[in-house]
This record gives sequence, structure tokens and C-alpha cells, in this order.
Amino acid sequence: MNILGVGRSPRFSPNSFERDEAVLSAVATRLRQSGHRVVLVGEDDGDFPIQADVVFSMARDERTLQRLSAAEAEGLPVVNSASALLRDTRAELTRLFAENAIPIPESLCFSPEKQPLIPFHYPLWLKRGDACAQSKDDVRMLRDESELREALSDFRRREIATAVLCVHEAGDLVKFYGVEGSDFFYFYYPTSGAHFSKFGLEAANGAPSGYNFDVSALKCCADRAARLSGLPVYGGDCVIRPDGSFSLIDFNDWPSFSLCKDEAARAIAARILVAVHHPLPIAF
Repeated sequence: MNILGVGRSPRFSPNSFERDEAVLSAVATRLRQSGHRVVLVGEDDGDFPIQADVVFSMARDERTLQRLSAAEAEGLPVVNSASALLRDTRAELTRLFAENAIPIPESLCFSPEKQPLIPFHYPLWLKRGDACAQSKDDVRMLRDESELREALSDFRRREIATAVLCVHEAGDLVKFYGVEGSDFFYFYYPTSGAHFSKFGLEAANGAPSGYNFDVSALKCCADRAARLSGLPVYGGDCVIRPDGSFSLIDFNDWPSFSLCKDEAARAIAARILVAVHHPLPIAF
């Protein structure tokens, strides 16, 4: 089988480009070991040919996604789906998860052009809603209205069209990685020990208390979010409350899997091959 892998541009991998490259390469190695021909390109490589039986892609550039989406429309399987990614802005995922009872913080989506009436108590998180975070200023913790005004002014200056405001969830912060349709699921506490952090935002939740929670329930919830969004290769963050319930505070496509790269690559390679015959439906 001929397989094309598309790497992510450094501008969409703040402080993580080498980690993203490593998992892409590990997946390619797994597929080659299974006897498949794999060609790797970068999304910054221009109009690379899209000639394959299946594509696995970490791309986030809109032009690249549009090209892959057009190929999808002609029947080419793409993991993760480019068509889904074009729709899966943070604001759209917030709406989708809220409408389908995925546990998330109380949230408000709005245009930064006008400061909204805030129905929540501080502290709050302000996140760009039109794309993934590309710098530390795209996700901010706000403690009062003056910080909100300053952040919205910056969003307007940078022409960020949509914002998401959500309540800060107190509790144990957990990062998780998974592959929908597989047994693979990995989680850890990012504020326990010396772990890599893109922007250092995890410190807001402090050291974990070790609240008991149902890992299988979190895996089930994350897999359901993956099916709803059309993103079978996923990562995210959640907060575990003292009673063991949890709230998803972030969900994203194809993270670096740096702490579990080899195990993840095995599951991702298998999921890519499954997608040839069983593409994941998209709920939008």
C-alpha cells in the first residue's frame, strides 16, 4: 500500500517541532515494517503530490488542509480528517461538546470586537477560538476585568476573530493521549515532576492531590469526543475534581505523544490502516 505522511509546520508546533517530527517518523517506521511504502513530506513543502492509498497528516495550514479535504471528497482516507480539522476550531468544538454532553467547563464563545457580558466569576480562561494556540498569548488566565480588557485588545490587534471564555476548573490537571478505536490510552499529571510544557500554563492548577477517578470512563469520554469531532488521533487536558468527576478543558488533534511515542505509533499505524476501509464519520 502507498501511504503519504504530512508533517506539521514549525509555526503550528510552538516549542514542540522536534517532538512532532519524532512521532510522525515513528508512525512511518511502523508502517514500513508492515510492508507498506511510506513517503513523508512537510506541509511547508509546497504543492507536494497527493498520490496514495491513505494519508496520515499532522498538517494545520489552511491551504494544505483544503488540498487534503478535496482529496478526501474524492474518496481518499486522511487521518486525521482534513475536512474535520477545517471545521474543528476551538469555538466549534466547544459548541459541539456542549451540545453532546461532553463534560467541559462553562463556556462562552464570542467575537473579541465587543466585550461581552460575563456570566461567570473570575478566574477565567480566554482562548483564541479560531485556531489552535500558536503562542503563549493565545491562552490566558484572567483574574479580573482589567486583564480581560487587555487580553481582548490584544486579540483585536492580532485580528483574532473568535474567542472562547471559560471558567477555571480547580482540581488535579491530567494530560491524556489516545487513539480512538484502539486500546491505547496514556495519561499523566503534568505538574508532578519535571515535565515539558509549551507555555507553562499547567502551573495554575498546582500540584495534584491524587483524586481517584475512573480511567476507563475518561478514555470512553475522550473516544466519544474523537468520534464527534472526526479526530481519531487525539490528545487533551482534563481536570479531576475531588469527587472523581472530570471536565475536559482541551482537546486537540495529533499531539506529540512524547512520553509514549513508541506505544502511540503502534496504535496510530494500526488506526491508519483501519481507516482505509472504515473511515471515521464526522458529526458536523
